[in-house]
Amino acid sequence: MEALVCMKLGDPTVPMTSDSSPIAAVTNFHPVPAIASSTSVRVRIRATSLNFANYLQILGHYQEKPPLPFIPGSDYSGVVESVGSGVSRFKVGDKVCSVAALGSFAEFIVADEQDLFLVPDGCDLIAAAALPVAFGTSHVALVHRAQLKPGQVLLVLGAAGGVGLSAVQIGKACGAIVIAVARGDEKVQFLKSLGVDHAVDLGKGNIIESVKNFLKSRNLKGVDVLYDPVGGKLTKESMKLLNWGANILIIGFASGEVPVIPANIALVKADLAFAAIKDRKAIGKVMITLGRSKL
Repeated sequence: MEALVCMKLGDPTVPMTSDSSPIAAVTNFHPVPAIASSTSVRVRIRATSLNFANYLQILGHYQEKPPLPFIPGSDYSGVVESVGSGVSRFKVGDKVCSVAALGSFAEFIVADEQDLFLVPDGCDLIAAAALPVAFGTSHVALVHRAQLKPGQVLLVLGAAGGVGLSAVQIGKACGAIVIAVARGDEKVQFLKSLGVDHAVDLGKGNIIESVKNFLKSRNLKGVDVLYDPVGGKLTKESMKLLNWGANILIIGFASGEVPVIPANIALVKADLAFAAIKDRKAIGKVMITLGRSKL
């Protein structure tokens, strides 16, 4: 089986033609994985996505460190190639998607049927491959943890990234007033095309003042939900914009800096919430939503 294999820890952006590259395309890394149990399903992978967590795993900076060598990769989509004798939810030929701790950068993967989701009609496999991690995380965070409601103000940091874009789209689907923060005019224009109510360019002017002016123009008191996959100084600054009883969703630290949150602000203004991808029912609801409408 062909797979992209992490042979040593290092910078995955180094070209694979270089001896210092930590990853390599291997034709015979191991045989096609066998059906492990009666409820196992083997999927021929059609598409897989690249997430920040994959980058951190290959660097060796992720909280879970698999033994070398390993096949990276998390969410994926594909076609059911074989099923165990006890599988009842899927049949050969079904289009499915899922998320795994490792292993999606390969031709095949084996998963238990309860961990797979049927890709609905109207959703192609390439789109489905990028769904579970990003949209699953944002759905759990916004719908289950923050319980985002129509008319509430949602501030999305890192809005042009994977989870950021999903948060923007889910926020709009929930009827929220969405403020998106990104860097660069191209990204800002793209966010505006998604219907955000206010987009802020990190590279231009004062972000806090820009958001405050927008809130004032709409006669809004503050931000009800802060969605933060960035961390660093921006987190602390954004807390100045929070409304009473706001929710802070800690998604990750793409900036590389874990923010120091002033406890007095958390005490008087916010509820802290942590989003996770392990809610299967939430991911299933995202799949149903995507099949019915375009987020």
